[in-house]
Amino acid sequence: MLRGRHSDRLQGVGFVKRAVLWVLGLGAIAGGWVLGWSLRSANVQVVDLDLIWIRVPNLELWWLVLLSIAAGFLLATLIVGFAWLRGALVNRRYRKSIRRLEAELHELRSLPLSGRGDAPPLERVPAPPGGRVPAPPRAAAGAGRE
Repeated sequence: MLRGRHSDRLQGVGFVKRAVLWVLGLGAIAGGWVLGWSLRSANVQVVDLDLIWIRVPNLELWWLVLLSIAAGFLLATLIVGFAWLRGALVNRRYRKSIRRLEAELHELRSLPLSGRGDAPPLERVPAPPGGRVPAPPRAAAGAGRE
């Protein structure tokens, strides 16, 4: 019987989950090998690649397909990577400002509730009739403009 910190994993759900992930990973690797081999065996023709500045003679077609797929993945990774990096930097900036604001809030909460002892108490102003505060009068139209 195993004893230690990993003994509960062998008997619980963690072991089963890990085993399933290993089987799926090995299946993905085997599937990649089969897919790559079938790509190579189906595209063995030799072609001449003529780009604008360079010419590559006698290039097997499967290499050309593989290079174009890799170039597409690289371009997509760059585009998504820069968007991810921007989001990560924005999140970092937000976390910093949140920490700063939480520290400021902590400082404000630790202040005493009352000010100096000799300050006069606040006066309570009665509400106007109807509960609405009248708006200040507006200046005459065009006043102050010349």
